[in-house]
Amino acid sequence: MKKNLWLYIALLLVVIFATFQAVKNIADNKGDSGEVKALDAKSLEKIVKQADPDQEQKTTNIKAPPFTLKSLDGSNYVSIGGKNEKPIVLNFWASWCDACSIEALELSKLHEQYKDQIDFYGINVSTEEQPENIKTFVKDNELKYSILLDEHKHVADLYELHSLPTMFLIDKDGYVVDTFHLVDRLELAEKIDRLSGK
Repeated sequence: MKKNLWLYIALLLVVIFATFQAVKNIADNKGDSGEVKALDAKSLEKIVKQADPDQEQKTTNIKAPPFTLKSLDGSNYVSIGGKNEKPIVLNFWASWCDACSIEALELSKLHEQYKDQIDFYGINVSTEEQPENIKTFVKDNELKYSILLDEHKHVADLYELHSLPTMFLIDKDGYVVDTFHLVDRLELAEKIDRLSGK
């Protein structure tokens, strides 16, 4: 009887251990199963440190989180993530943000200059925005690139957004190579020029 009890205990321990390992493996591989992982503070710090203006733009190992958003006119959805034919500029903004207006004017000029080499996207991130305010902002700042609506701030959360405006520069392979808030127009032009690979 004692022998059987020890056999049952040993068998139970083996089952518990196997179950624990299976659960651990599932948890460890969850990111590989298609779950979208947000950028974290350490990733953002690493991106900023590597974005040295005096050096050639380096690829980081930090993938830009993929997402799909509706366009301003509501006619289509745009998906961003992974490889792309051109590098990407993501500009997060809101119509009530004065600093966003300052940056938008310069970004509009840079878009005209680099639209053949870089894809530009403006992402409106305010859930309280009135559609007419967004359209007025786009018209007043002569934004001719794609405007996307982050109506529930899901993308803002993925990109760990803490202030507006915020810009992300993404290379052709889908890696974030730079991120920053409002910078002066010369520095912005420099960063966009480096992204274009000229």
